[in-house]
Amino acid sequence: MTAPQLIAKVKNVPSISQTALALVPLLERGDSSNEDIVQVLNRDSVLTAKLLRACNSPYLALDTPVDSVDQAVLILGHGQILHMVLTLAFGGAMSVTLPAYALEATDLLRHSFATATAAEKAVNSSSRIEIDAPLAFTVGLLHDFGKLVIQQVLTSEMQNAIRSQVSAGLSTADAEREVVGVDHAEVGSTLLYMWRLPEPIIEGVANHHHPVLEPRPRVSAVASLANSIAHLAAGEAGCEQYKLPADGALASAFELGPDQIELLISSVREVHKKSHHLMGAV
Repeated sequence: MTAPQLIAKVKNVPSISQTALALVPLLERGDSSNEDIVQVLNRDSVLTAKLLRACNSPYLALDTPVDSVDQAVLILGHGQILHMVLTLAFGGAMSVTLPAYALEATDLLRHSFATATAAEKAVNSSSRIEIDAPLAFTVGLLHDFGKLVIQQVLTSEMQNAIRSQVSAGLSTADAEREVVGVDHAEVGSTLLYMWRLPEPIIEGVANHHHPVLEPRPRVSAVASLANSIAHLAAGEAGCEQYKLPADGALASAFELGPDQIELLISSVREVHKKSHHLMGAV
């Protein structure tokens, strides 16, 4: 089964927020004004309500209550607004139970947010990564989006087969290809292509299990690094498969030593610990 064929079989393809999509290029531009961002946000009352709820949650622990979109943009700044808006916009779709992947509700969202955070921090930690932080965050957040689609076509027999393959030592992506014929990275990137997202985002999602390092590291390399860091920060069972030795290909490509890697893991671990406060606003 090809990725387009699989997507065509799905009855409830996750929806995408047009407001969030409109904000991504706007927030990446250096000349965007607060007023420009507020005008776009005000088009979506549901999203703005979630944003204000998140601003007043323990996740940010702001000293001053936030009661308007204008105030939120002013206090948080463009980068933090992008984080919040994308997480809240896609959070509803990601906050579901995925039995095939042994994920409870919000597990996928929390991992995706941790990966997005790790991607942004990695970009800011290495002078070798010539990728904008907003792009890195967006790819990190969406890297596993294809799992939401694959889950809907899996029979119980297929789910058991995937679990069996993973128990035998295959990666989740390899097990998906063995059982379904396609993995979540390809499905997710195909869906993003259908939504006409920029090519770097599509590449990052498509290749995050097979990162492109030559002739220069692409977005998928950042996504792969961030995915491993997020798993290690969460301390999940079986996370040893994501070990990042200092002399590994990804660490070498970005010139990240063991101390820098450990610092990234510790930093993302702190974000992961308190991310449930943000999840409550979704």
